[in-house]
Amino acid sequence: MDAPAVQYVTTSDGYNIACTVRGAGRPLVFIPFWFNSVQYTWNNPWFEALASRFGLVNYDSHGQGLSTRHLPETTSVEDFQRDLEAVVEHLQLERFILSAASINGHVAVRYAIAHPEKVEALILHCCPIDGAIWPQALFDLIDEDWNLYLRTRLPAIWGPWSLDRSKEMTTAADYKVRVHAFRGSRIEDALPRLVTPTLLLHARDLVDIRQEESVKLAARIANSRLALIDGASWLGDLAQGLRAIDDFLAGLPPREEQSPDRPSPSPANLSAREIEVMRLLAAGRSNQQIADELVISLNTVRRHVSNVFDKTGVANRTEASVYARDHGIS
Repeated sequence: MDAPAVQYVTTSDGYNIACTVRGAGRPLVFIPFWFNSVQYTWNNPWFEALASRFGLVNYDSHGQGLSTRHLPETTSVEDFQRDLEAVVEHLQLERFILSAASINGHVAVRYAIAHPEKVEALILHCCPIDGAIWPQALFDLIDEDWNLYLRTRLPAIWGPWSLDRSKEMTTAADYKVRVHAFRGSRIEDALPRLVTPTLLLHARDLVDIRQEESVKLAARIANSRLALIDGASWLGDLAQGLRAIDDFLAGLPPREEQSPDRPSPSPANLSAREIEVMRLLAAGRSNQQIADELVISLNTVRRHVSNVFDKTGVANRTEASVYARDHGIS
């Protein structure tokens, strides 16, 4: 099968992100691995299988693959959330399944909490709660011997790769900045706010992350299911993993009955995201402050503000504040 066409989108902070779409059906967005390049990873057996079931979206975060390189030392996990936000907005995805492996699952969890109306389900592979679980010795090895690091790390992700192809996916400098950002990531305090149905998959023989990490995560997510499968790679055994995913999705309510954007009857038929925006408007936040707080683009904020004004009939932010107060939104 031919490689999918590469599309480009620019994030709100100016990075060019390469993304691909392959397959048909309900969309599934896979947040990229530590090593990723859309020019190569599309033909991985796991991705081929997912593309036969879903409209599979894969992209390169900034600092890897065909996306913008040279990450600043100030890079944070929130910056990678903006990559995801830009891809979703560019593809105009209204509702989709979101998947990730390892600590990249932190991006998925935070996005699902911020966008409950968009994420139908979460599928997380071997995701720890605390990024500090990443061994310091491995972090040090990036500086000591990058080639050795590549030879030891890649098989657990993509299987046998040539060293040259691995080096095309990222540089030691960008990779180290990325690892540093995620080692400081913690999601335990955020988990009580996660309402999205979540499947946790864990490969029993994975060396890097013990299955106890997924057990702890499952215990802290109210609407979750844990499936232990065979394998020593991050994604685990393909056949067992696909069966777990199929069973999990089959057990969800019909899509038309899922209503995370309507936890209760909302005034003026506002969506959950529009209510969030109105609440921040009432608190005096600027559009840029709203964008930063919700980790969405400025254009998306403007669109939500316009929708709020149209649906409620208010003419300005002062009237929006009064409306929010009168309807118990502020």
